[in-house]
Amino acid sequence: MSTYELNPCIERIEGWFESETIILLDRVLTDDPHDPEYSANTAYANLEEIVRFEELYRGIRYKDVTDYLLKNGYTPEDVKLLTEKRIDEDRRHSS
Repeated sequence: MSTYELNPCIERIEGWFESETIILLDRVLTDDPHDPEYSANTAYANLEEIVRFEELYRGIRYKDVTDYLLKNGYTPEDVKLLTEKRIDEDRRHSS
């Protein structure tokens, strides 16, 4: 398979991954804070991979996940909530 054939395939797979990650992120942000169903840490890890892919494959640089989120329509409050949910998730799993 040539790079010419591979690149569209990679882009489709990454597009699906990014779409599913955004769906997960939105579910994390609206999840019940007392009985969460979705993993904030998984969403964050996926976002880290998207940021890395954007830089390595497309040459688009984001400082970090926060920068990516803010440049893609999320608010500082969303970022803060994601951070809080990650901390809460870590606490629940370390108990």
